[in-house]
Amino acid sequence: MNTFKIRNLALAGLLSAASVSSMAQSGLWGGDDANLSMTIAPAELKIDVPMPVSSGNLQVMLAQATNDGGLADLKQEAVRKYSQHIHSELGRELSDLLEGEDVLLVQDSGALKLQNSLDVKVIKHLGGMAPRGNYDLEKGTIQVTGEFRYTLSNKAGSSLREQRINLEDLKVKSKYLVRTPHDGSAADDNTEEAIREALSEMVEELVEQMEESLDADNLKALAAL
Repeated sequence: MNTFKIRNLALAGLLSAASVSSMAQSGLWGGDDANLSMTIAPAELKIDVPMPVSSGNLQVMLAQATNDGGLADLKQEAVRKYSQHIHSELGRELSDLLEGEDVLLVQDSGALKLQNSLDVKVIKHLGGMAPRGNYDLEKGTIQVTGEFRYTLSNKAGSSLREQRINLEDLKVKSKYLVRTPHDGSAADDNTEEAIREALSEMVEELVEQMEESLDADNLKALAAL
């Protein structure tokens, strides 16, 4: 399985100058009126995606591969794009959740540290192919499998809470369609959009499952340990 690792999955985009400034004014968490601080540690993403080739764009992809160095380069580029998409979506979802819980995100030395890793495989299931008038129709589903893990620890590095989530249990799926005209013109292919949709839904489901652990009261109880 070809994989691509990208660091800092949830860190970038979560920290703001306002959060850091507010933290500097209030100090580390302590007391009922002070906000709890958290550091999002550099995380790791490993993702495997289908080759960005469908029956409708095979010739175009082969031509690009000849010019740019091979199909492996095309897949690497696809992995990069989807990794950035996950990075952005997870950062936004976590930021919104923690902001709602009045948790301050700091560069380092937070009262708690959140570490996470995601090993995801995107699978393209062909549902069928058939002629439709002046074009051929390919349809199927996009599914995600793999595992997500996160750990909450204190300043001393002691693990306070851990959870593993089987991505297949989330039952995330989206539909794709490829319409290939018989006259040789460009195909209408929404596979990329379908993959992005599935990955966005996956992130939403993951953060939803983290909500209880990231509740302000639970976090303050953990920070007191």
